[in-house]
Amino acid sequence: MPYIQVSLSEKLDAQKTDTLKTMFGEKIELLPGKSESVLMVRIDDARTMYFRGLPGQCAMIEVHLYKESPKEAKSAFASAVLGAFSELTGVPIDQIFMNFTEYTDWASRGVLR
Repeated sequence: MPYIQVSLSEKLDAQKTDTLKTMFGEKIELLPGKSESVLMVRIDDARTMYFRGLPGQCAMIEVHLYKESPKEAKSAFASAVLGAFSELTGVPIDQIFMNFTEYTDWASRGVLR
């Protein structure tokens, strides 16, 4: 199950939040074996955030994955998501950051996998 957590300084209305969730669901399929049917998304908007010591428009996207994905797939995912995210939220692309955390152990449905 992939889990994406977004923190951003901008306030999003319900329509933009839903569009953002849908975009993540579409783009997650760029990662082998991942799909919207098992994707969990958390969006924390209107956060007080600082970048370079100053308040302002910025965002952090954290992508948590069970098992390692190929670097090429993560690169394609990052490029597709960062551009779409910037366009949707108005946060400049050079103020949006993404990291990937890949786990060998993941518990779901009551068991450790």
